[in-house]
Amino acid sequence: MKNYTSSGFRNVQAESMKEAAEIFANRAARRKYGRSAYSRTCTQQSHSQDGSLAEYSAFIGYKTGQHETSGSNIQFTVQITK
Repeated sequence: MKNYTSSGFRNVQAESMKEAAEIFANRAARRKYGRSAYSRTCTQQSHSQDGSLAEYSAFIGYKTGQHETSGSNIQFTVQITK
């Protein structure tokens, strides 16, 4: 496992950068909307040539009713730590 970082969050250990990005997106959702918040559609937008840095976007939100959701899109950067 490698260590990854994203601005404003503690480092995480993950098998891949994608897994780390999903962890950071879930942390952002909980920070903004509380314990019942979630993250969906975490996708990589760009990356560095050496693979040490990538930019992701994700939808974070929470349920407002049985079939209703509220939330927002976020963008963040994930980097391998040395």
